[in-house]
Amino acid sequence: MAIIKKWTLAVFLITAFLSSCTFDKYYPVEEVYVDSYTKDFTVKPANWHVGTDDESGDYFYFEFSEPKLTQTVYDYGIMIAYLKMNDGNLSPLPFNDYWEYNDSGYKYLGTEQTTVEFRPGYITFILKYSDHKVHRDPYYDYNFRVRFMW
Repeated sequence: MAIIKKWTLAVFLITAFLSSCTFDKYYPVEEVYVDSYTKDFTVKPANWHVGTDDESGDYFYFEFSEPKLTQTVYDYGIMIAYLKMNDGNLSPLPFNDYWEYNDSGYKYLGTEQTTVEFRPGYITFILKYSDHKVHRDPYYDYNFRVRFMW
């Protein structure tokens, strides 16, 4: 019984000592402030351009001018882009969509990759097909949401 009393006293003293310590003095708390910016973009089917400078093949792209994407945001921030789905959900880029079509009597399975590139002042959305053929123009509006945090 005496041992239990000694251990209880020891635990009480250690708890009292630790609870009286102010960790702020030794570990200062730094407040963090986050700024953010969100904007929606739409690319119409007729707005896509054909890019030919990729070794893997041709692709579609469209570039938006975005003055809020400054060098500071680019260097120290986070840039996130989403594809807005028809049901209102957001899917982060890159996004792969799988499709099937009939080409010359046989079924072809393919993919469409939607991705984004950032550089100060500009946002570029890119579509790449698995067969790298650009004769199949995008046929619907692509809606995107971009968010910057810095």
